Amino acid sequence: MKKYWIIGSSSGIGKELAKKLDAKGCNLILSSRNEEKLNHLNNELINNHEIIPLDLSDKNQCLKISKDIIDKEIDSLSIVFMSATYSPDDTTDYENVINVNILGLLHILSITKEFLINTNGLSQLIICSSLVAYKGLPYSQPYSMTKAALYNLASSLHVELKGIVDVKVITPGFVKTPLTDKNSFPMPLIISADSAASIIAKGMGSKKFEISFPLPMYVAMKYLQILPNFISNYICSVIKKNTG
Repeated sequence: MKKYWIIGSSSGIGKELAKKLDAKGCNLILSSRNEEKLNHLNNELINNHEIIPLDLSDKNQCLKISKDIIDKEIDSLSIVFMSATYSPDDTTDYENVINVNILGLLHILSITKEFLINTNGLSQLIICSSLVAYKGLPYSQPYSMTKAALYNLASSLHVELKGIVDVKVITPGFVKTPLTDKNSFPMPLIISADSAASIIAKGMGSKKFEISFPLPMYVAMKYLQILPNFISNYICSVIKKNTG
C-alpha cells in the first residue's frame, strides 16, 4: 500500500491538496499541529484517513512519528511537506520559523530517507518552497531564508536520489491562505489555495522537478535572479519604496 503523508494539511494549500488526492482515492496521513482542524477536514473528505497530529518544532515527536509511519505495512511513502509558519514580526519569532520550516523536515528525513530509498523508485518527496527562494526581498527575512533553504535541499536531494526517489519542489507565488492573510502589502497575481492545489496535484504525477506558478510571477522572479545584482537590487528597492 502506498501512503501520502501530507505535513501541514489542516489549512491552506495542504488542506486543498488533501481534498484533491482524496478524490483520486489516495491513502492519506494528515498531519499538522491542529488536531481539531484535521478531524474536521477528515470528516469532509470522501474517504476516511489517518490523523497524526505533529508539532514540527518538537524534535522527539518528529522522530517518533516518522519511525511509527515507516514501521507500518506500506510499500512506499510520498512525503508532501507543505508546512510553514510566518509572522510579520519574524525578527523576534525567528527560532520557531526555522524550527518549523526547516528543522522539522530534516528531523523527519533523518528517519525516513533510507526507507524512501529502499522502495524501488515508488516513493516521492515533495517540498513546498516559494518563488521568494530565487531572490532575497525586503521584510520577513527568516521566512524567506527558510524557503531558500528548502529549495536548496530539494535540489540537492533531487540530484542525489535521481532514479531512486522522485524528489520535487513546489515554488508558488502568492496564494490566498491564512498565512498570506497576515500580509499588509500588495500581493500581485494572488491565486486561491484550491487553484494552487490543482496545479500541484497535476505536477505530482509529472516528470518535472519544479512545480512553479503562476507563470508571470515565476518569470519575473527568475529574471530578478539572473540579472546583475546592481540591477535587481535597484528594482527591489523601487518596489519597496512604492509598497512600503
